[in-house]
Amino acid sequence: MSVSRLLLALLLARLLVACGGARPTPTRADPEASSAAAADAWSRLAPERALTLAEEAIAQGGGDDAREIAARAALATGEPDRAVRALAGVGDDALLRLRAAAQIAADDREGAIATLEAAARRARVEDPWASAVLPALRAARVPYGIEGDDATLPLLDLPLPVIAVRVDTVETLAVLGTGAHFAVLDPSIRNAPGAIDELGLGALRVRSVPHVVRSLEPLSAALGRPIGMVIGADLLLRLAAVIDGPAGRVRLHASPPPSTEGTGAGLLPLSGSFLAVEARLDGAPAWLTLDTAGLFPLALTPSASDALEGWRETDGVELVLLDVRIGALEVRELPAIRGLLDDGHARAIGAPVSGSLGWGLLGQLVIAFDPRARRIRFDGSHFEESGADP
Repeated sequence: MSVSRLLLALLLARLLVACGGARPTPTRADPEASSAAAADAWSRLAPERALTLAEEAIAQGGGDDAREIAARAALATGEPDRAVRALAGVGDDALLRLRAAAQIAADDREGAIATLEAAARRARVEDPWASAVLPALRAARVPYGIEGDDATLPLLDLPLPVIAVRVDTVETLAVLGTGAHFAVLDPSIRNAPGAIDELGLGALRVRSVPHVVRSLEPLSAALGRPIGMVIGADLLLRLAAVIDGPAGRVRLHASPPPSTEGTGAGLLPLSGSFLAVEARLDGAPAWLTLDTAGLFPLALTPSASDALEGWRETDGVELVLLDVRIGALEVRELPAIRGLLDDGHARAIGAPVSGSLGWGLLGQLVIAFDPRARRIRFDGSHFEESGADP
């Protein structure tokens, strides 16, 4: 479904609510009403309800609108197989790419390759994401072969989480970047997307790591050090990474350790790749993406920032102080910045996100990725002592 069609569905849902005084109750004879109600639930950050309504619409004969909402809601709830089923038989190239993302999330590499090839045949314009991902999937015949022992690596004394790694025979520096899905290599390391034969992470080695290629010169310039790689969310999850900003280290695991209790929040793998968490901003529910490669504490989209008052300019930056809650972690008066993100951030993700949490906050926490429970866990004891100063 195009953005304009999704907006039309949302407007229809709002109109039905306004005219009837309550949310519409779809009937089995009205797939359009079910689709509109599903779009409304999605916009209200209720993916479980959106999924149920969208699947009802599909069963009633609903078209691509319902299929896209069902797929996005299924991905958000961590059910990629359900997303793949919702998009069975679609012909639109954008929906085929979404189906491929769901297949990647379901670890169906061969299915994703076939779907991306079908999307490429139908697309009128080459899609940059598909053009980068397809050769990476083809090259990683048996991806993510993990060998060796657990590793604890020091974070360099830099404003972002950076570690020393070995890409095949090349020693370089890598940023831990949850805003990326696959690994990213600078053209100075590899000039085309594909797969790293062996990624060395201390005592731990990962074979056949899919990667895309993008210039990392902006990161290098910002940090004053040559950055050759970004280690994305997919690998960090597979290694059950524990990023300990206060202690200046990251722990990586050859096999995920048992899940542990503690302060945490469920991970929302929006669009199958973007990591997000449910949060509250001054008490209002919100979805926030995670970006450990962002220097900011919290960056808001224009649609989220326009709803807030109390903005002030400090050193050329517009900010407002917000109380933020993520799971049981409560952060008082966290600086939130506007102007760094545009509404294209939400459009690219395909979800109504309000902003992104960056290293300015996350670096004050111990954050542990728990792939078995599909959660991120926080230890904020150091943060609670040091406060929210970014």
